Amino acid sequence: MRNHAAISLVGRAALSGGVSPVARLTGGRTATAEVEVPDYHASRRGWFGRRRNRRAVVQRRSLLLMLGAALARLARGAWLVGKVIGKVVAVLAVLAGAGWGGRWAVRHVVDSPRFQVKQIDIATTQHVRREELLALAGVTLGDRLLSIDTDAVAARLATHPWAAAAQVKRHLPSVLRIDIVERRAAAVASLNGLYLVDENGRPFKRARMDEAEGLPALTGVSREQYARLPEASAAVFREALAVLDDYRSRPGRPGLSEVSIDPRFGFSLILLEGGAEIRLGRGAYSKKLARFDQILDAVEKEHLGGLSAVRVVNLDLGGGQVPVLVRGRDDDAAVEKPASRAAKN
Repeated sequence: MRNHAAISLVGRAALSGGVSPVARLTGGRTATAEVEVPDYHASRRGWFGRRRNRRAVVQRRSLLLMLGAALARLARGAWLVGKVIGKVVAVLAVLAGAGWGGRWAVRHVVDSPRFQVKQIDIATTQHVRREELLALAGVTLGDRLLSIDTDAVAARLATHPWAAAAQVKRHLPSVLRIDIVERRAAAVASLNGLYLVDENGRPFKRARMDEAEGLPALTGVSREQYARLPEASAAVFREALAVLDDYRSRPGRPGLSEVSIDPRFGFSLILLEGGAEIRLGRGAYSKKLARFDQILDAVEKEHLGGLSAVRVVNLDLGGGQVPVLVRGRDDDAAVEKPASRAAKN
């Protein structure tokens, strides 16, 4: 009983003091009694018997402290924004300085006397004079080579009638090179005046006498027809040029002075010597011209006066007979030459 009483007293003391209760037993032994301690502190009674808990305390922050904290946060944000803006301004300043310095360096190089035009090289041309090209180019010695718009200069040069294409290049430090590709006049077209016609069937300039010399004339298309139907007229001229190439493909054939174009009957060739007319019509030109070669051989062998005696050779009728009109020996009468007879000879 005494032991139990001692344990009880010690336990109460431990509960009130917050320590584990320890009981000392008789005989020198000690025993520890484990006691559950509630997880709360004993509340104290205040005035008028009301309980109060000192652990639950509500503290109100001072308005001055709140204002100071807000100002501190605002200052910290403003500092960060200012730091970013400062970096951006610094980068922009560096870029602006680099751009200004680059422009100054480029301007210094462009204006340097080392890069002024001291020589203008122009490839040799057959029909275009150097003075004409220089006038069209608009470039003179002493101009700034690096500031010349080569494309614009080439476009001005290409407006010359004889220029099919133009190329302009710089050769540093001081040379400008001009190359012209000239048109080739394949014939002259009678369009209320003679006009040079290129390989594409395009009239490109009025022909002078020295330019038209030795070129066959394309007749049968009027100036009004060409102005009304330029593409169709150019196509007809190209076909006429193809007939010319076919005729010239065999060496030794008589020279031509004219290719007559008729919308209904097709093409006719006019010989330079004697003015004989070779009526080809349309299509199968190579075959028809081969028969024309046979007829010429027959005229020479039969002593009918040769090529100058032939007036008309109609190769457009087909069949076995080819009418050939020749001048008579005395009365200049017209006779018919059968193709079969020419072939036998």
